[in-house]
Amino acid sequence: MWSFISAHAPALTVIVTAVTLIVWTVYGQIMSANQRRQQKPQLFIKQAKGHGPDSICLLSNMGKESVYLRAVFIDLHDAEGECHTGSVEKQWQAQPSGAGAEAIGQGPIAPSQQLDLGPFEWLLAEAARKAGMIEAEEDLDLAHAIDAFTVTAIVTAGPYEQIVGAEHRFSVDATGPSIRADTHGTRLRASRRDARALERYLRAMTEADRRTQTTGHS
Repeated sequence: MWSFISAHAPALTVIVTAVTLIVWTVYGQIMSANQRRQQKPQLFIKQAKGHGPDSICLLSNMGKESVYLRAVFIDLHDAEGECHTGSVEKQWQAQPSGAGAEAIGQGPIAPSQQLDLGPFEWLLAEAARKAGMIEAEEDLDLAHAIDAFTVTAIVTAGPYEQIVGAEHRFSVDATGPSIRADTHGTRLRASRRDARALERYLRAMTEADRRTQTTGHS
């Protein structure tokens, strides 16, 4: 045995070195993947306080790092199958849920913290006004105007301010009316393609706000 090892020592040294290198490479990849998974944003859009129109929309950050809420928009799907998109950002201070501006406005969301975005009936009415479905002072007839809707929150996360979206679809039952969350849960939009689409939306939103301000001053 020892004579075999002595005779083939150089070859065995190469083999042991190669195996050790492979083991450490695999271990390093596993550790790197685990670190990326831990740093990946974990956002959830949830429903609280029942299933009626006055139930609350919550945005929860269950990741390891704080995220910064940039905007919220809602895709409204009417009975004809058409989709209308409206934003509800920058008006949360006026919403009637009773929470203070610091609890629901734009800003950082710490790990394990959740923000009250307001009652669904208020969110949907604001989105419908922004989308032109109803007039400024008109109430939204939820039972007849909307079959389903998707809430999307846009945040920036991480040291490189990565743009990430979290979206959750809800259905509207006209017999209540009641609102039910989709069983598939919250979908995280974190790919490069998603980031580009969300960036375009933020730019369009900023331009629309600038036009509105210009029109209001003229």
